[in-house]
Amino acid sequence: MKITVLKSTVEEALAPILKMIANARLPIDCHPTLTFQSDKQRITIGCTLPEQQFSIVLMDAVFDEKNTAFDVNLDMFRRMLASAKGARLSIEQDAAHVMLNCDERFIGQLVPMTSKKTDAKFLIPKDADATVLPTNFANFVLQAFTCASEPRDRLALSGVNVSSKGIAGTDGRQLFHLPLPLQLKSDVTLPQSKNYALLKSLRWTSLAHWKTTNSDWMFTIAGDCFRYTAKALDTRYPNYLQVIPPEGTCDVKITLSPESAESLLSFLGKKASLATLTVNSDRIELLEDNEQEKSLRPGLFKAKCSGPSLPRKVRINTHYLMQFLKMGFTSLAFPSKSQCPLVSSAGIGTYMFMPCGFSSQSNATATAPEPEARPEAVSSSPIATQTNTDKQNNTKTKEKTTMTQVITSTPIATSATTFTRPIPQTTVPANPLDETLASITAMREQLASLEVRLLEAARKIKAALIEQKQKERLYADATRKLERIRLAV
Repeated sequence: MKITVLKSTVEEALAPILKMIANARLPIDCHPTLTFQSDKQRITIGCTLPEQQFSIVLMDAVFDEKNTAFDVNLDMFRRMLASAKGARLSIEQDAAHVMLNCDERFIGQLVPMTSKKTDAKFLIPKDADATVLPTNFANFVLQAFTCASEPRDRLALSGVNVSSKGIAGTDGRQLFHLPLPLQLKSDVTLPQSKNYALLKSLRWTSLAHWKTTNSDWMFTIAGDCFRYTAKALDTRYPNYLQVIPPEGTCDVKITLSPESAESLLSFLGKKASLATLTVNSDRIELLEDNEQEKSLRPGLFKAKCSGPSLPRKVRINTHYLMQFLKMGFTSLAFPSKSQCPLVSSAGIGTYMFMPCGFSSQSNATATAPEPEARPEAVSSSPIATQTNTDKQNNTKTKEKTTMTQVITSTPIATSATTFTRPIPQTTVPANPLDETLASITAMREQLASLEVRLLEAARKIKAALIEQKQKERLYADATRKLERIRLAV
């Protein structure tokens, strides 16, 4: 068999295979091989690992023998390809050798191996549950994964669920759901993997999943020129639709203009913290707790708001507000009479997140309200800042406890089958263990923020060095030109 193809085509097809291997956790005795396989119309190269398989078509390749398959050592093939100089690659295979030439120059030879029989679990059965995928499905999956949990926390919530209802990703505190017309009989949960981002540039056309004879759930994502098969999560995904508030119950609504949304995202920065969101008729006010500086940071943003008995306040985690803005949402709504998630649906799909606590409107309380921290007091008086900070810390301790209770009441455990509507519960005094855990969490956030700042500082230093080198080159060029002018004169 002889294959003739552009060297650049082979390199492009080999790139996702090498990255897939780099991302996989392989046994020590596993030595990946590269499989060449041809049929009547095209030739593919691919690799099979213990729990995943990937193959991609060599576009515009010319070959002279049909229905042939053989393997070569992947690492040796990669090295020979990297050392080749030229444009056109030819691969000749016989019973004893695989000869590689580039522009008629000999590169090297490999020992061909009989292509291993494909593991039965990677073969798609005829009765597999399959559906055609809409355009841009890869981006939707990656967006849903930003809301999923970590595998070490909750395995069932670490993946993205795909069903006839659409796709969904949640970690128990936030949820992204996008309804899609998928013709699936049952749902499948895709595990976390860096391979989805690798395949993002390719067109995804179909998805299939099935259960093997060994009771393993497998799935395949296929496209015009590739096929990726891997093991799905064998867990039952919660009924996330039950936690979405019914339409019409969210009577407090916020709509940001694109300019206000951009300003709010810039205000939030990169570090997450607790904040109090006050909804007025023509604006929203955000009072953010700065744990590092032990102060409050106010912000005011124009918005169109509506709802009963405004203003209203809600305690939130700014991480979810940042996620809400990064996804492109500009509208937010929540019920005024119950502690339900904050929901946004004016965009692609629905994004919602749990609050840390609600407070009633400032002018409709039966008892005397506690003094509230005002931006003027924060910015004008250090004593007022310290007083407000102490009160805010006390309030935050109680609200963290309430948040914990609300999350606990939400069915996010692996064994749970459905979500239940969170019910407001009475705040209990914080115990030393909760305070210790809160301190540890704050320290972790500070370390993460420090790491981000260090990376940003390194980037700026690198940019400054590049700029300095450019100035030195310009100075050297100017010096040479002046010297030439001086010699010419």
